[in-house]
Amino acid sequence: MSAAINTGGPAFPVNDLQSAHATAMAASIDIEDPAERERAYILARAEAVIGMTMRDYFASHASEHDVQCALEDLGRTGGLIGAPTGIDRHAIARYAHADAMLRARAAS
Repeated sequence: MSAAINTGGPAFPVNDLQSAHATAMAASIDIEDPAERERAYILARAEAVIGMTMRDYFASHASEHDVQCALEDLGRTGGLIGAPTGIDRHAIARYAHADAMLRARAAS
């Protein structure tokens, strides 16, 4: 099993719990089984409260230069094996950059 991915925690946590509740209700309202409905509610509410993670934020804000550097590094280390398309490679590079940002953040 692979190690858990460090997401950096929430970037923009949601403080409006009524909105989180409404989002969770909408995600679970059509589920008939009570246990499954509760599970769906809990997962949807947790996602709504957390919002975007720092990893997602860093990945979305990587510049084209950052992405190109990450692509070069990934090409040298074999990190692009199994990424068949250019857009997949671009996404992998964005998250590789985000992971480097999180490592630097933890080291400082």
